[in-house]
Amino acid sequence: MRKIFIFFLVLAGSSNALVKRWIKYSDYDDPDNWGELNRAPCPTDSINLGAVQPISVYIQSNLTITELALPMTGEVILGPDVILNFPSNPDNVDPSCQDATPGQLAEFQVQTQEWFNLNNWEVYGSLADAQEGDAAKEVGVLDIERIPCSSGGDTAGSYLRDEVLFPEDRSYRVDMGSNPLSLKQLNFAGKVYTTTAPFSDFLDTVSGQSQFNPGGARPTVNIGGSCTDVTGCACGNDQLKTAICAAVQCQDRGLQCDSPPTPQGHCCGICGAVVTIGYGDNFNFQNLNNYVRTQYLQQDKYQGVRIILSKSAVSRAGEVQLVLQDDTPGRENGQTAAAMAQEVKDTLPAAGLGITTVDVTASKTGTGPDRITGGGMGGGQIAGIVIGIIIFLLLIVLIGFFISRRSTPLELKLPKMPKMPKFNGKTGLTNEFEMGGATFSNPNFDPNSPDHFTLSYSGVEDLGSSKGFNNPMYDNPVEDNPMYSDTSLSGTMDPAAVTTTPPTTPNGDTADGGIENPIYGVDNLQEVVMDAEC
Repeated sequence: MRKIFIFFLVLAGSSNALVKRWIKYSDYDDPDNWGELNRAPCPTDSINLGAVQPISVYIQSNLTITELALPMTGEVILGPDVILNFPSNPDNVDPSCQDATPGQLAEFQVQTQEWFNLNNWEVYGSLADAQEGDAAKEVGVLDIERIPCSSGGDTAGSYLRDEVLFPEDRSYRVDMGSNPLSLKQLNFAGKVYTTTAPFSDFLDTVSGQSQFNPGGARPTVNIGGSCTDVTGCACGNDQLKTAICAAVQCQDRGLQCDSPPTPQGHCCGICGAVVTIGYGDNFNFQNLNNYVRTQYLQQDKYQGVRIILSKSAVSRAGEVQLVLQDDTPGRENGQTAAAMAQEVKDTLPAAGLGITTVDVTASKTGTGPDRITGGGMGGGQIAGIVIGIIIFLLLIVLIGFFISRRSTPLELKLPKMPKMPKFNGKTGLTNEFEMGGATFSNPNFDPNSPDHFTLSYSGVEDLGSSKGFNNPMYDNPVEDNPMYSDTSLSGTMDPAAVTTTPPTTPNGDTADGGIENPIYGVDNLQEVVMDAEC
């Protein structure tokens, strides 16, 4: 517990002197600076440092190079004791270079980084911590305060001004924008700038032009001084909130609570509480900061609670903001901070600090499933994934169903057909049948055969619905066809009554008359004369 107490005391003593460290570099060894190559150059590569100009390139270690093209505008800075070797037959000793093709082009394609992108900064409580660059020692601030205060410009000294660190033994490519910047102090490449003039002179050099607003207008940077208002000073970046928050994806912060409040100067909601404190006469910002840290944060029940005390330029006059967050995992995240906020509300006005009002807005316990913090998925994302899986499974089932139906033989049920008429008489078929005195001779049978058969048709039985079925394309053929009426038809055919005559041609020739069917090879056809009366 003592470590936590000491840590917060350090923050209290430096709350108006935060140090913002720049963390993006244009170094030779950084793989991100070599475009699609995605690695630092190999000894057998053909290296071009002039793809982006003007440029500043810092080389930290010894290099073995086959071919090197330098930029026409810019600088190449060699680190201490760095040696460049140009052997005639270099070897790719590095494991990442084993597959490198000799003579492959490697172009230095460093990107210009935006001053107002909060992902390009780290925040520390002291210059020593910033120079060490230990992320575990970072200080929590509002999103707009990750950018140096006052990047919005401050000519009257009414806003905070931060100390900025660009670590030495590095090179940079920074777009500072066109608006004036106001800083308390600038540490660059091992040099400390506490006034405006010396840094302005540096900006006029090749190194300055290659690293700040390269290829653009010279930036305006005011250095020195800061706000001295005892009631506290705003950061002054409120007008830049839209531009700053453009680089933030709130869903990536993995909030697990419900109804998270959004503090002034922050891009996203938080799990915890926002306490708005109104003050009157005799109020001192630093005294409030010390009181909160010693009277509340020392209690064991509030272990792990983090606080941010700030003053916003867009808040009402006479107000400061206290943001409370905690490290409680799962859906209870923020509830310890909310409990502390309630105690602050109940006890702070009586502390004799000039506090007049205290209002609290706190998050609620999460109702969704627990998620992993620090980039976990939100409830909407999880629901979307579940719905997507369900839809995918339904599609698989439907596809399997249709495939199984296609592989099963199709069964078609047709209505029963009417019964066929019965043959009466002889069981063997002959070349004749009787039909009401009409005769018919079938040339496929012997016309002299004495056999005959009798065909009797006595109408169609009343079969009800089995008479047939209606085809909707032809109206009602079953009901409308007279063949289905109950009439009797019978006939007897006598073979002797059938006569045949040879067919004749148009000129009267009876030879080879008729039509020859090439399929059956029949040479002569006989015309069948049938005198029938039905």
